[in-house]
Amino acid sequence: MMRKLTHFQKIKIAAASLVVFLLVLATNIMDNNHFDIVQQSLETVLDDRLVAKDYIYKISRQIHLKNKLLYTSDHEQMAKANQKANDSIQTLVAKYAATELTPKEAQYFESLENNLDKLFQLEKQLYSNSSSDQVAAIEKAETYFTRISSNLDVLSEVQLAEGKRQIHYSNRAIENSNLIAKLEIGALIVIGLIIQIFIFFKPSE
Repeated sequence: MMRKLTHFQKIKIAAASLVVFLLVLATNIMDNNHFDIVQQSLETVLDDRLVAKDYIYKISRQIHLKNKLLYTSDHEQMAKANQKANDSIQTLVAKYAATELTPKEAQYFESLENNLDKLFQLEKQLYSNSSSDQVAAIEKAETYFTRISSNLDVLSEVQLAEGKRQIHYSNRAIENSNLIAKLEIGALIVIGLIIQIFIFFKPSE
């Protein structure tokens, strides 16, 4: 038959129970924090990396099309197709600008915008026949195409690097959560044993 607990033992059991409660509460808060980190990292990878990489790919396709148009014989058709490509690029650039940019990314994105603006201005001369030397203008346009392609390559590499960094944060948060869960189980077992000792241990007279 279980003996009656003393007042001191009851206090110890209440203290141990409080420790268990605080331990569970603390680990729950930390688990929620780790979950938020993982969720935020995954959202960043999707919204600011995968989507941004898709924008870069689509801009690259339009740039490739514009480059080919330089050597199209049908001048009127060439001008219409180029304007359509420019409209598409401007829309994609605006969407890209709305994503979260790293400092390095913002630097190369600004360079991309500047090179695009200069190319668009040069194309106005080309397609309006206002350029006195079409060959020289085309060669200059090729220079801008090369710069723009270089900007897009760097921006694409940034997406890959940032995506890997966010995945690393997620994995580290998951590992920390798993470690805390194991420690929590161990601590609960130890505290449970201590409570059992308080209840059943009968000190010698």
